[in-house]
Parts: sequence; C-alpha cells; structure tokens
Amino acid sequence: MTASDAVLVTGSAGFIGGALVSHLRELGRPVVGVDRAAQPGPDSLRLDLTTITEDDFPRPCPPTIIHLAALSKEPGFPWRDYFANNAEATRRLCRVADDAGVQNIVFTSSMMAFAAGPWRRAESDFGDADTAYGSSKLQAEEILRTWQAEKPGRRLRIVRPGVVFGPGDQGNMRRLIRGLSKGRFAYIGRDDTVKSCIYLKDMVRLLVRLIDDDGPHDTYHAVYPQPTTIHDHVDAINAAWGWDRNPPTVPYRLALAAATPFALVDPTGARFGLHPRRIQKLQFDTNISSERLADLGFTAQYSLREAFVDWRKDCGGALPP
Repeated sequence: MTASDAVLVTGSAGFIGGALVSHLRELGRPVVGVDRAAQPGPDSLRLDLTTITEDDFPRPCPPTIIHLAALSKEPGFPWRDYFANNAEATRRLCRVADDAGVQNIVFTSSMMAFAAGPWRRAESDFGDADTAYGSSKLQAEEILRTWQAEKPGRRLRIVRPGVVFGPGDQGNMRRLIRGLSKGRFAYIGRDDTVKSCIYLKDMVRLLVRLIDDDGPHDTYHAVYPQPTTIHDHVDAINAAWGWDRNPPTVPYRLALAAATPFALVDPTGARFGLHPRRIQKLQFDTNISSERLADLGFTAQYSLREAFVDWRKDCGGALPP
C-alpha cells in the first residue's frame, strides 16, 4: 500500500468508526483516525470537528476522508447540538479538506433524511426530514455537494444507512435483545413496522467499497434489499439466541400517553428509557430501498438471521454487553 491508499476516518472511536478502522488496517491500508474521544498517537488524532482549523490536520493529509463523526443518538441532545455537530462540523471539515487538497470524501448520512411514515423511499427521492438529526444530516449532504462542485476532479459518495447493528452496538437493537431476554419488550400498535437496517460488518464492507467506486451514482442506501419489520427482528433474535419470545402489543396512544410525562422531566431522554420519541420509532415505518447497491454489485454477506447469529458468536453466546 502507498500514501495514495491512505484514509482519514472521522468518528474513528465510534461504533462504526472503530470497526471500520480495524478493518482497513486488516486490509493493510494506512489509516489516520480523528475523534474527540481518540487516544492520541501516531495514527490517531484527538480533534473536535466543531472547532477544527487548517492547522489541526496531518500533513500530508490522506487523499480520502471517510466522514462518520456525528451526533446520532435521537433523542439524546438539544436541537441545536445536532446542527452544530453534524452540519457546521461538516462545513469546517470541508474547509480543512480544501486546504489539504483532499479529493475524495465518503460520507455517512442517515435514512432519517426522510420523514418516517408509510412510504418506501429511493435514493432519488427528495429529503423531507422532520427531526433535528435528519435535517442536520441533509444540510451536511448539501454542504458536501457544494464542496465537490467547487473544483473539478473531486469525488463524493453519500451513504444513507438504516439502523446499523452488531458488535459494540449500544442502540435500539441492543435494547431490543436485552428487553426480549427479560420479557420487557412490547410491540407498539402493530408488529409490522418497517425498520430498514444493515449489519455492521456489511456496512463496513460497503464503506470500503465506496472508497474506490467509479460507478454512476453519488448516493446509496445501505439496507437489506427487502423491507424488514420489527417482527422480523424479533424472529431473528429468537432464532439466534434459542428463545421463543412472543411480545404483546400495546395500543399506540396508550404507550404514547404513558411516555409523555417522562419527556417533561427529561426532554432529551437521557435519564429514562421511556420517551415519546422512542414510542414513535416503534410505530412509524422507516423504509428505504437499496436498489442502487445492485448497480454497484454489492450484496450483503449476512442475511438478517445470519447477522444476529454472528453477533451472538461475537458475544461468546451471551447477551450484548
């Protein structure tokens, strides 16, 4: 591998970033990790993208940036923080990338660029985000498209993943597994809510593929080709852990009413597990298609069931920590 194969990864200490950095190093690619929580070292920089300047980046800078750093937990932060960390931080990153001569950026956006609801969204559909997180990601996409258009030869790939799950996950899939294990999970309103998703190891493979992709598209959705429902997730978890859990269904309005008082005392949802936004997520579809992955020639290595089996193996047969 040469310097032209080097990659700078923002958010390198995060859930996806840590797995990506490890995979890139296994492939022999030089990697520089950037994260506000990074342990400083020869190939790791502790930087906050919300305050970054041209003097902070390594010189020479790797020609490719994979931009993962973001506030993604939702609910979890005040409204403005999403725009500061996702949109304005991306603007600052583009300025630094311009000064460093970076020509190639791969950016992870989100399926929350679309409002949740009974629609299946394609890569070419217009974004209509209705949350601070989704709106800030849409802003970041446009900031990056402006960066690309400013100088000839620049290359941009945008990935909108669904729910990414797997080893190291501290999000909704982990909560679902642990809730099922204790009999503390219930469907909200219905059991066929679509939650588009992708396994962590397949997400990492896709990001690596897009570093050198020369296909016709600039935006890809990273999810299984067929819609997956919460019931599908429960079935796959049951199969992986050898359970036979049959969660009850709680009426949506009842669950929402029960959660509403918690939002009054804990608006960001940081203290309590119950929050109206989490109830809404269990009721409304987040359904995006991944037709363009076929144009790329990319297929998931793990089916939904195989992904949970693999995750359990990574946990030594135990529950995710």
